[in-house]
Amino acid sequence: MKKWMLLLGALVCVIMIAGCDKKSYSMDQVDSKAYITPDGDLYVEELFTYTFKGKFEGTTRYISPGEHDGIEFFEAYVPPKGKKLGEFSYENLERLKTEWDGENETYYVYDAAKDETKQVYYRYRIDKAAVKYSDVGELDWSFFKNNNQEINHVTLDVFLPSGYNKADVHAFLHDRTGGRITTGGDSAVHYENPKLSEYGEAHLLLLFPQEQLSQMAATDKKISPAELLQKERKREKRMDARDGIMRQAGTVLQVLTAVILLGALYSVLSVKRISAWFGRRDVTERDLEELDPLMKTYCMRKGKLKSKDVIAGLLSLRSRGYVTVKEVQASKRFLEEPTAPDATLEFTFHGNKAKLNAADRILVGWLFNQRNVFRLDSMAAPTFKEKQDDRQISEYRKQSQRNAKKFNKWRETLAQTEPYGTEVKFNALLKLLVPLIVIVHYVLLLYLYYADVIPIAGMIAAAVLLGIVGILACVKTKTKRWFITYLVGCFIAGTQITHEQGMENYLLFAVSSIVFAVLVPKTVLSKEMLKYRFALLELRKKLLKGEDESGVDPAAAERAAEHAVLLGIVPKYVKNLQKKGVHGLALGAAALPVLLNAELMASLAYTQNHLNFTLPRSPYGSSDGGGSFSSGGDSGGGGGTGAF
Repeated sequence: MKKWMLLLGALVCVIMIAGCDKKSYSMDQVDSKAYITPDGDLYVEELFTYTFKGKFEGTTRYISPGEHDGIEFFEAYVPPKGKKLGEFSYENLERLKTEWDGENETYYVYDAAKDETKQVYYRYRIDKAAVKYSDVGELDWSFFKNNNQEINHVTLDVFLPSGYNKADVHAFLHDRTGGRITTGGDSAVHYENPKLSEYGEAHLLLLFPQEQLSQMAATDKKISPAELLQKERKREKRMDARDGIMRQAGTVLQVLTAVILLGALYSVLSVKRISAWFGRRDVTERDLEELDPLMKTYCMRKGKLKSKDVIAGLLSLRSRGYVTVKEVQASKRFLEEPTAPDATLEFTFHGNKAKLNAADRILVGWLFNQRNVFRLDSMAAPTFKEKQDDRQISEYRKQSQRNAKKFNKWRETLAQTEPYGTEVKFNALLKLLVPLIVIVHYVLLLYLYYADVIPIAGMIAAAVLLGIVGILACVKTKTKRWFITYLVGCFIAGTQITHEQGMENYLLFAVSSIVFAVLVPKTVLSKEMLKYRFALLELRKKLLKGEDESGVDPAAAERAAEHAVLLGIVPKYVKNLQKKGVHGLALGAAALPVLLNAELMASLAYTQNHLNFTLPRSPYGSSDGGGSFSSGGDSGGGGGTGAF
């Protein structure tokens, strides 16, 4: 107990020390004044107040010229203490070293700080920031963009060159994260925001009499001030209605989230599954013994067979008396490979092929030669020595393609052969549910984009990209890969919603949909086969733990060995055999004695894991090896407004 208390205390100390040593900073206040000059330039003064926790080299300021001609100059100073912006001039102030990073459009200001609150005064001039049209002047300016974290208590005043009629000045704020603007005061427009989000842009559109730009030539581009004003006022109405729409959409999203989570829960805990789980005890050992070997594997895989399950097809033929199997010496190429086994299995076909079903005929025609013999090592990949010969590699590659084609044909035919096609079926509900969920997400996301006043370019991009993936998801319902990819894309697109309540509700719905997509089965088993599957799962656990009769009852050990092969746990089962000392036990009247030999099972496992073909997609979208599936920081290394 004392040791645990000491360990817990040490852990708490480490956490506290780590928390204390962590660097952080905050931008507590920013006051800005911007002056539009008669020649269209924009002269800006800013006073930033920072609080630093830890050691920093300086601060960063992101300034994008956008469509403007560029930044004429940028300077940083240490301001006088106790003075507000406008109460001092840059003259006689201590100038700080600055460095421009053109790739990130960021100025680095070197002013070391450690555990203190300090201010930095910036001044800069943007060339041709304003545009003069024939009948109106325009300033389209993102004065805070690409912030590494939120900025508190932000104010900005924009001044025109000379006196004006206040009724002729119109200002519009494009920032979906907050803030507000007013006109008619001492400045042409006043902006303030108690907490500017790191995702906000503080984008200002200012329309004013073009006479203010007396030293600037008018552009040839024509615009209609009336149409522009009408467009901006419509946007303002959408912004005003945003909260109400998001509340209504939130109710709908919460209901949909509850429905889809219930669907996911039902897919896992359906009455059929629960009944089959309790009914697994009705499946006796004799029932499992009499069940066709291929059906055991097919049931366990839920119809999604893997390349190494070819052995299950062979054992199925053996159980029906069409094939015999024996242990033989491995081929010369295996004997020359140090890591390869020295023995392998040889299967011999007996009987009339015409009596086989379509899937069996494909399997026999694929694997067995003219002498009706198939050696398991003949399907193994090239050895290390063979890989040194380009000609042999080319031949193996051709053989691999032929094997993959034959395997896929066998597997597809098997899915349509009785009783496999009856016991394991494609989940027909996916044909209805996938298109339905795709359409619901598509419509809701674009509606939320519109309600959140996302720019039309962003809406079009989302509509096109999600539309393409959504169509693929609806067409390829037999593989959930496209469906899940579509939902992940919807989640990513949902992060662009800036309305907090709307984004949270939609992202929760997207996550719930992904959970549903993962849990809903692509194939469904009959109630009887579900019982067998649960019974086989219990048997698999038992074999993995070594709780079988290996080395005690030869017949039981033999059945366990075959089950280990069919259930895909040969390596672990071989380890259990070796621990028990079961290596070369002879079983006289055994049905399949060779599989009990630990060395031979290791050989089988080696060949299974080195099959010479890449598995194509299954009818239900599975692959051989299983499916393969910005915020600012303290450093400022990627640019942006903050500190480094």
